[in-house]
Amino acid sequence: MNFRLGRTYTKILGASALVLFLAACGTFDRETITTSGEITDQGQECVTFRATDGTLYALANKATSFRPGDLVRVTGHSALMTTCREATTLIVDKITLLSPAKQTQTQ
Repeated sequence: MNFRLGRTYTKILGASALVLFLAACGTFDRETITTSGEITDQGQECVTFRATDGTLYALANKATSFRPGDLVRVTGHSALMTTCREATTLIVDKITLLSPAKQTQTQ
């Protein structure tokens, strides 16, 4: 019984160490990125954003109220782990609408 309890304790300790290691990596490797560009319709799981330099980003949060064609300025940092698969993912710290998407006229 003590042997089984020891293995469980070891697994919990190992899992806790892994979580702490990943958290530390995320804390120390957080280069802030600020760029402007346009919200696109290229994302399936996350909102996507094409920066003025041509880089496509997936925006992990705070971008759901924007629509394709909106010009925005985004400040954030790279995500270590994400469910967004479209492009490099930014965890958005701040997003500002610079200009709304142009309305198309239907006749």
